[in-house]
Order: sequence, then C-alpha cells, then structure tokens
Amino acid sequence: MQRATDNLRADHALTTSAMAVLRAVARQVRAGALFPSADGAVLLRYLREFVVAVHFRKESELLGPAAAMYGDEKTAALVGELMRLQDEAAELVHSLVLFWEPEGDLTPPERDGFTSTVDLLAQRMNRIQELEEDQLFVTCDRVVPLDDHLGWLRDFTALEQERGSSATWEPRIRELAARWLR
Repeated sequence: MQRATDNLRADHALTTSAMAVLRAVARQVRAGALFPSADGAVLLRYLREFVVAVHFRKESELLGPAAAMYGDEKTAALVGELMRLQDEAAELVHSLVLFWEPEGDLTPPERDGFTSTVDLLAQRMNRIQELEEDQLFVTCDRVVPLDDHLGWLRDFTALEQERGSSATWEPRIRELAARWLR
C-alpha cells in the first residue's frame, strides 16, 4: 500500500528538478543573459499552481494537522516551523510572478530582484524538504494510523483533480531540465 508520504516524496522529486532549472535560469540571468520568459512562465506556473496550490495544501491541510495531533510536542513545533517556511516560500513565489512575462529584458534592478528571490526560494524549499523527509514524514509513517493515510490519498487525488497533478507537470519540467541542466 502506498502511504501518503510516498506521494509527497514524489512531489518533492519533481520540485527538486524544477528548482534546479530555476536556479540555472537565475545563474544565466545573473550572468547577463536575456530573461527566458517562456521557460520562466512554465516554472513560475508550476510553483504557483502546483507547489503552492496543491502540494503545500496536501501538507498544511492534511498531513501537518494529523502529525501534530498524533505526535509529541516536538512534532507539533516542527509542523509550526514547516507552516511558517511554506508561507515564506509562497510569498517568494508570488514575488517571482512579478518577473513572469516582462516586456523586453529585465532591468538591472529587476535582474537583481529576480536572482535574489530565486536564491531565497531555493533555500526555503531545500529546508522544507529536508525537514519533511528527515523528520515529519518519518514521524507520520510511525504515529499516524494507516486509515488516515488512505483518506489523505483520496483527498490528494481530489486536490490534484481540481488544480492539476505532478503527472501533468512532469513532462514540461523534464523538458526544461533537459534544456537547462546539461
């Protein structure tokens, strides 16, 4: 039986690829290359429409509350820290939307803003995934009843049907990775 945490780990793998591409874009923009608005739009839509609107909701509305309820005080504090980091990451994603489809190239201050925001977002996303995979998911698999996991998988499917699944994004992210991560 698949656990809900397996579903979330799969989301993390795709997000790790997308973030690697976004960091590669930021490196090129920092080096003076034109902002790749079409590729940037795909990455930013993925972050906004899947990571924030689906993946973070899976964790903050379903997994986190149950982990806090069944876990100990340390787990509850971890859930609170993760919610704070997710809020910060969501704000950074919304900031990146300002660079979504610029008319022409980015100005020097816009380049600095874009690349700095990508750096901050990458830090937050790395920290979130590290805490979840090393601590939260392990705790959930240990203390949360399997019946809850089954319910989450059903709810995850409903969220993905509403907003899109990682499977719908995977080909686009894979294509970008092939182009940007050589």
